[in-house]
Amino acid sequence: MEKVIDNKVAVIAGGTGLIGRSLVPMLLNEGYRVKLLTRNPKKVQKSGINVDIIEWSGKPDSELTALLEGVDVVVNLSGYNIATLLTKRNRKRIVDSRILPTRALAQAMTSCRKPPKVFVQASAVGVYPCNSSSVLTEKSAVGTGFLPALVSDWENEALACANVTRVILLRTGIVLASDGGYFPKIAKPIRYFAGAILGDGKNIVPWIHIADHVRAIKFLIDNSAASGAFNLTAPTTNSNADIASQVAHYYRRPILFRIPSFILHLLPGNMANEVLLANQPVYPERLTQLGFSWNLPVLENAIADLLAK
Repeated sequence: MEKVIDNKVAVIAGGTGLIGRSLVPMLLNEGYRVKLLTRNPKKVQKSGINVDIIEWSGKPDSELTALLEGVDVVVNLSGYNIATLLTKRNRKRIVDSRILPTRALAQAMTSCRKPPKVFVQASAVGVYPCNSSSVLTEKSAVGTGFLPALVSDWENEALACANVTRVILLRTGIVLASDGGYFPKIAKPIRYFAGAILGDGKNIVPWIHIADHVRAIKFLIDNSAASGAFNLTAPTTNSNADIASQVAHYYRRPILFRIPSFILHLLPGNMANEVLLANQPVYPERLTQLGFSWNLPVLENAIADLLAK
């Protein structure tokens, strides 16, 4: 008699973004059946990945509770790109794209007769003060400003279902990946002699290689002792200038330009302070305590790995 394999089921919202594009294949390789909630099913179909595609607007849905009933893990990566001008319109889009899907998922899980075992919720190091002279751990206080308020509210929406499932909050730093996000935006100009350092370049940028990021997510899913907030960053400290310099060293290019801070401060929504020039020496204390091991914890090796692809 043929053995029936009882696959674990993962439901992922926002799975077509930078992190999802690496996380989904990892979960599939680990034997999960993946159900992808997306606003754009045609985009997923074109990608050719072997997942169940479910169209979802990101808002409360009468069928959402049934979909989440008894699944092993729900991962919510939904959210409009934060790397945009923080105009009033964009700030509303950023807030709504995070708060509303998280609220809908949490409410649906609370309504389940057999709730999911784990809820993995995207978050960000933006919850911390944007200009800190001390090391920031999961115990550090919430900062002030648009991003700290947003991230704090975002996390609280997820924690609304903590009485029925294990909730993990991914306080993610800058994810370095070759196929999108922050890294290509700085690497490509440097390669073509147009690289620039923002401000004086001394601000600490909490970063993590995409491969370590998705490995950390799987590590936290598998660890029954893991709940609450986790800083998903490398355990090493590097500045804005360090990252640019390592890329320049790899390509053997000079960095010819520097964008003065006063020009960046002309951007709307306090973007200079909270995003571009933020100084956040974030340390992944709780991941370290649980025994997670980074494959690429050193900036030089992480950048070399990405640029070699």
